[in-house]
Amino acid sequence: MKIIILFIVLITSCVSKPNQKIDDSYSYPRIFESAFENTKVNQENIEYSFYTLDIGKIKIESGKIIVCDPIVMNEGVAFADKFPVGEFNVQLAMAKMGNDKRVAFSRIVFSNNKIENWEIALLPNQKKISINDPEIYCFGVDSGTGVFIDDSTNNFYNKKYNAESDWEEVFVKKAEENNYTGYIHEFENHNFAVFSTGYGDGCYTTFIGYDESGNICKLLVDFGIINWLDEKN
Repeated sequence: MKIIILFIVLITSCVSKPNQKIDDSYSYPRIFESAFENTKVNQENIEYSFYTLDIGKIKIESGKIIVCDPIVMNEGVAFADKFPVGEFNVQLAMAKMGNDKRVAFSRIVFSNNKIENWEIALLPNQKKISINDPEIYCFGVDSGTGVFIDDSTNNFYNKKYNAESDWEEVFVKKAEENNYTGYIHEFENHNFAVFSTGYGDGCYTTFIGYDESGNICKLLVDFGIINWLDEKN
């Protein structure tokens, strides 16, 4: 058996076939984009109604981005890719199922260029693998929470503040105020994005969407609400 290489923890997973109808104009996996456009998906006798929640703009200062559980922000490692610098919209694709709703995907929008292909975001020294590979890279979550944060912002935050000491104020009270969806935490002209992770704890994969010229358009985390692995391209 192969060793599964993960960002933080080691897991295995299994999937079942979906039953979903998604606009063919999107790049595979089409749900990565259509979930942000009020799509409805029927899968395993459950109807998922998606809608988009804009939570504000994140400041990307160095172009190096960390995605992790805030518990381990002080150990966070940035992805190998260099991302655009500036302020960019952070959006959540909310999945509503009856009386329940969950964050299905979180993303940073760098541009609205058409996405040509999606790839798994890699940490330094990780080898490129197919997004359909059953053994994938992901980051572990033990708090039911994830963050997008610029690497230089993370260094500043961890030197001057402490995620553990700030936990109640930043990651509990603010989560309650925002109905356990997502928000932007501002501090001293810096910020980072905080969001709930689907059904909570687990190991979640981050993807990068590129346009036909190889420019980065989106950075997206999939929280495993929808199984898209058997979706036909």
